[in-house]
Amino acid sequence: MMSIPLLCCCLISLAAYLSLAYEDPRGQSCGETTYYAPNSTFSSNLDLALETLSNTTASTGFATTTAGDSSQTVTALALCRATITPSDCQLCVDAAASGVRSACPNQTVAQVWYTLCMLRYSGDYFVNKTDYTIAFMLYDARHAPDPDAYDVKVKMLMRNLSSTAGASEKRYAVGRTAAPENLTLYGYVDCTRDIDGDSCSGCLSAATSAINSCCLGQWAGWIATPTCNIQFNMDPVHEDWVNGPYVNTDTTPALASSPTTEPVMGPAGNGAGGGGLAIKISVILTVGTVVLVAVVLGVAMKWRKRERVEKGGSGISDEDNDQEIMRERIGTRNSIYDLDALVAATDNFCLANRLGAGGFGTVYKGIMENGEEIAVKKLTPGSTQGREEFSNEVRLLLKLQHRNLVRLFGCCVEGENRVLVYEYLRNKSLNYFLFDKSKSALLDWPKRYNIIMGVARGLLYLHEDSQLRIIHRDIKASNILLDEGMNPKIADFGLARLFKDEQTHHRTRRIAGTFGYMAPEYAIRGFMTAKIDVFSFGVLILEIISGRKNYDPQLNEQNRELLKLAWRLEQEGRIMELVDATIGSFSQDNVLKCVRVGLLCCQQLTQDRPTMSSAMLMLSNDSVTIPVAGRHGYQDTPCDPVAPHDSINTSADLENESFSKNSITFSLPNGR
Repeated sequence: MMSIPLLCCCLISLAAYLSLAYEDPRGQSCGETTYYAPNSTFSSNLDLALETLSNTTASTGFATTTAGDSSQTVTALALCRATITPSDCQLCVDAAASGVRSACPNQTVAQVWYTLCMLRYSGDYFVNKTDYTIAFMLYDARHAPDPDAYDVKVKMLMRNLSSTAGASEKRYAVGRTAAPENLTLYGYVDCTRDIDGDSCSGCLSAATSAINSCCLGQWAGWIATPTCNIQFNMDPVHEDWVNGPYVNTDTTPALASSPTTEPVMGPAGNGAGGGGLAIKISVILTVGTVVLVAVVLGVAMKWRKRERVEKGGSGISDEDNDQEIMRERIGTRNSIYDLDALVAATDNFCLANRLGAGGFGTVYKGIMENGEEIAVKKLTPGSTQGREEFSNEVRLLLKLQHRNLVRLFGCCVEGENRVLVYEYLRNKSLNYFLFDKSKSALLDWPKRYNIIMGVARGLLYLHEDSQLRIIHRDIKASNILLDEGMNPKIADFGLARLFKDEQTHHRTRRIAGTFGYMAPEYAIRGFMTAKIDVFSFGVLILEIISGRKNYDPQLNEQNRELLKLAWRLEQEGRIMELVDATIGSFSQDNVLKCVRVGLLCCQQLTQDRPTMSSAMLMLSNDSVTIPVAGRHGYQDTPCDPVAPHDSINTSADLENESFSKNSITFSLPNGR
């Protein structure tokens, strides 16, 4: 059960914590001219540089390093959001150090942006150099009220924060200001800390100017160059935005002075009556604290009552009950592993054995004393979210047995260490092959069709055929593992949730998953049904057939979003142009059937999407007529309204719709 201190933190933040550790990169920039060979000196130096960043960034939130002393030198840099904890920074940098290789395979220049951190490397030395080139732009498709006035507010806020960041030792600033219709506009800017204050302000100014190219009148935006980034949003999705100082956007900011100390911004005023203002603030804070405590206690009591009624419904336990969970949920002693044995199996969790970073920690390959190969997922110490996901996987996955689900062998809980042990699958994940043109040819059409059908069988089992009814919530290419025969296995159940047969909808404030695969009604309003997995499955089908990521910033604007492209090609009668050129020979009817089922799964309205049993029937039976798909997920309107007859599982603390519907920042994400 959620503890009261943790509940207090959730309430004070006033926003749902969005589980983005660890998402695939939100943005990426890859050099397209030079590549390094596997096992080359550059590759070894890159390994060393990335390992150094993983070991040195978290303590301060910023690090640079250079590895090698020859023409194969690698310079690398990592920067975390200035306001996050070292443990969150560590998680993000570990994910970035692993993800940058997948995002830009074998390229000598690469940069990836995650929600909480950024990582960059190059064969050229770039430290202390400012790069004003716009690397990527994201925006929320929703429109802000009174766009002309709103755009002025956005630019003024960004300029004020840019000036402040230039004078900050950590080269960042955060703040909020009033927006039209009594809304609040939040902003965050930062620069890499190797550049001087004037260069930082100049870089942020260049990024602010780019608002005209992407984000006028948009609810939220994120613009980045290699050395700085600006973010604005009308949703307080980060705690630092909720607690950020008020910024006066009615005046033009002065140019940044030389760096001094960390900036402190307070409420706007002319300096007169400061004592009276302080007294008023003190009174307000005192009264507000009393009210907040009362609210916290009331909600805590309701939360306790609800959890007693719905015990087992969420799949999440209190973080202090891991040992109890092990005793209750694991059937045999053989499923409980000794930490020393896992340390030996992974060579003390060394970098050479790292398979990737995801969920709440890092995954390593291990070899037990008997020669058995295993995959070991180690929780980053101090991660509360990781403890929850650990408990979730143990509760759920050990009860599930299906050939298309990854097998959990067991786990280990010793002190602060939380470790999960899985079967080891040699062929890694689907995205390792699918999005690398040098490897995608290994996935011919029979293999791709087998993967589509295997994932469908796995989801059908989760939704309808297992003793439990489970929504996975994070179906994506990197969570589909492949065995030696290229048979798929669904992995990573840390975000999975149970649902009862009679529940049509469940509503959550904690939106979790991966951008680009999320159904609109879930991403924007928090409505959670089995149909959100169906939507993700549809996106995955289109990725498998096209060999493309669901969002590719390297392409022109018309073709960046796979879902929109597929819909347009279908309407124009050119859908076969979507098929990957490396797919080999195939049955056009079979491919066309899969594409159209994928489009059906990605429809905007939940009731229009098929169930997994219906999707499975259409995929496996050539005699079944496939309906024509309607509007796609994010077409015209940002969300899927729930019909009046739909059953919604809500509780008292979820009845405020504004809390849920704005939890997702961007509806046009960078893809895998």
